[in-house]
Amino acid sequence: MSHLGWFQRQWITWDYGILLPLLARLPLSWGRRLAGWRGLLYAKLQHDWRQFSFQDNDLYLRTEQALHQLLPEADTFALKQAVARRYQVYSIEEWEAACTIIGRNISRWPVVYEGLDDILALLQDNPRVVFLSAHFGSCVLGSLLLQRLGIPILGMVSNITEDPRIHPSISCFFRKKYAAMARYLNGGHALDREGNTTEFVRFLQQGGGVIIFGDLPGLHIRPFLGSTCGLAFGPLKLARIADAPLVAFVCEFSDGSYRLRFSSVGEDPHAFIDQAIRRNPCAWYAADQLPLMQKN
Repeated sequence: MSHLGWFQRQWITWDYGILLPLLARLPLSWGRRLAGWRGLLYAKLQHDWRQFSFQDNDLYLRTEQALHQLLPEADTFALKQAVARRYQVYSIEEWEAACTIIGRNISRWPVVYEGLDDILALLQDNPRVVFLSAHFGSCVLGSLLLQRLGIPILGMVSNITEDPRIHPSISCFFRKKYAAMARYLNGGHALDREGNTTEFVRFLQQGGGVIIFGDLPGLHIRPFLGSTCGLAFGPLKLARIADAPLVAFVCEFSDGSYRLRFSSVGEDPHAFIDQAIRRNPCAWYAADQLPLMQKN
């Protein structure tokens, strides 16, 4: 973090410690709109905590490159708008997290479930499931809306946010987010993915669900978004070890409500994520990872 200037360090402290909690206390429509404006500002500044924490100066360029692949007909102006929209989506996701941190009851927010009955029927026969999702839309909020399933949920998270290069206010924000998530996980919680495979398997075998975000580079080679890509192998590995079905979900906000969609039983969960991203590429705020996944 020593590479950050004094003003930038102060700004990050104010942004995560004061601004986001303030936006979370506003009426929902105001908070969402202002969070979107925050995202537009950060797109203009090319400001992303992963970029300035790890000095990943190509993050914006990779995002632009990925969205150009996913929106091949977009001209230069439309592509810039698409990248700006990606920053908006992530800013709103952070605002949603801030809403959970300050204690707003998201279970009262309007939500439409698609495919819920099939998942409930699946759980009747085998009350264990591995959920595959992506850094897309309102994915964290969607994880909490799985409360409706009535089974304990364990969220697999990364300890990358405890890296000493990351500003303390950002690390603190993530710790508070993970702690707040527990209120909605039916007795589950967020658990670091490193070194806890046995705990994840035990949790599944006792009757529960585990959420994994699988849109990161890894060793699972398969077609994805028009290329041969290496994706995280963890979701498949965990489902096989625990003898649990692998089901995908995405969550997006549209027309005044959240839409939580599940893949069909027997549907390829990675193909489901692929299709969701193709329909709305700008909502994929991990798009910068696509060039790192591609093998051709």
